[in-house]
Amino acid sequence: MADRRFEGRVALVTGASRGIGRAAALRLAAEGAAVAIAYGASEAAAREVVAAAEALGARTALLAADLGDTAAAAGLVGRAVEALGRVDILVNNAGLT
Repeated sequence: MADRRFEGRVALVTGASRGIGRAAALRLAAEGAAVAIAYGASEAAAREVVAAAEALGARTALLAADLGDTAAAAGLVGRAVEALGRVDILVNNAGLT
């Protein structure tokens, strides 16, 4: 079992449905954090990350957000706080072109 150094912390990970964001979300979950899984395009892939994080014992929140939309980006942290109580860790992983 991984070190639980993030026990009691809440993380928000953008771009968490695949690649680096997925890996970061699952590592944080394995190390004890509750994780808000933010995604832009693939709800199905994001739901797989949620299931994997929950299998590791993490509380999760699934948050859709188009971070190319300023209003959606501005509201994302508030939605994470509403779902999980606060945000201690932010992984800004979403890539926009």
